[in-house]
Amino acid sequence: MRLLKVLHFILGKANKNRANGVNQVIAGLAKYTARLGAEVRVVGKAESVAYEGEIIQRDGFEVEAYSYWGKPLRAALEEHIDWADVVHLHGTYSLWNLLVGRMCGKAVKSYIVTLHDGLAPERAKSRGKIRKYIFHTVAQKRHLNNAAAVHVLTEEEATDLFAAAIPRRVFCIPNGIDQEDYPAYNPRDLSFSKSLIIGCLGRLSAEKNLDSLCQAVENLSSDIDIRLILAGPETKYGKKLVSRYSNSNIELVGPKFGKEKEDFINSLDLFIHPSLCEVFSIAGMEVLASGTPLLITRTSKASYFYNRNAFFMCEPTVFGLESAIKRALDKKDDWPQMIVNGRRLVEDTFNWKIAAGNMHAAYNQIVERKYEARSGRLD
Repeated sequence: MRLLKVLHFILGKANKNRANGVNQVIAGLAKYTARLGAEVRVVGKAESVAYEGEIIQRDGFEVEAYSYWGKPLRAALEEHIDWADVVHLHGTYSLWNLLVGRMCGKAVKSYIVTLHDGLAPERAKSRGKIRKYIFHTVAQKRHLNNAAAVHVLTEEEATDLFAAAIPRRVFCIPNGIDQEDYPAYNPRDLSFSKSLIIGCLGRLSAEKNLDSLCQAVENLSSDIDIRLILAGPETKYGKKLVSRYSNSNIELVGPKFGKEKEDFINSLDLFIHPSLCEVFSIAGMEVLASGTPLLITRTSKASYFYNRNAFFMCEPTVFGLESAIKRALDKKDDWPQMIVNGRRLVEDTFNWKIAAGNMHAAYNQIVERKYEARSGRLD
């Protein structure tokens, strides 16, 4: 049986120890797709490389990295696209993705696009709103419509997609985590005697809605001895938060990866993901795998998993976050069972082994449909 050949094009080097979510996704997805027997290649455009075409070894696959769009990168892409059965592009509002999509069209090769929540209305309202509108209208809409399929990470994300484009085919497969990084968790002491320690991990930016979280913590501090710890790369936005809420017990601790990230998650009494727009975050999945109670906003596209009783959910407002923290404390007796449910959700849904299996099947369907179309057997 002929092996499936998959090419990913990304911005980055597929290093899972980076804040860039797409790099974390490829690190897991490519690893487990390769384990299913597919041949996987990754070409990355990165800010810095040792040399153009640098080969970086990852777990089960290689990344070929270039620092700029020039002849070496174009020649490599032509070769890899010619080799591939399907090309997988990641993200939106990327000129590079459009260029690779056009190369696929010339080579008569199928490409799919994973949105990574890039079409969320809240993101479109951010910097460059007019430029994004023009870019999408002039070029990106056609790019999505011409794709063999568009991959959404949650059911809610498809609503944003259909408001922006009419793709040929859509499929939904959630992200996951690498269970080899979280093989098990030990039953934890859920008591806190002095202060409630809550935390958040990720990019410190406006769409993460940290302002509302900080305000909620400040409002609660008169009734609850509460600490908020924010982990993530240092940004001006993060510094302004700490300055603005200097009277509250809020602390920035910098980025956390590997063992440091595990220790950070395990040090918390409650992890809060307050984002205004997001697909169910990888950080949230890691929290569920670790056994730390999780509170996540509905706008983090968590609603379709709420029936698993694995986390608390709230609105992305100061009122919503404040009320939900109080509700979580009132239901503290439910935390042990929620932790067990969260681990089960990771084991049967939110892991790369399962996601890669579903993605492998989707790739094969795309290849088969193309074969049938070429042979005239497709209606």
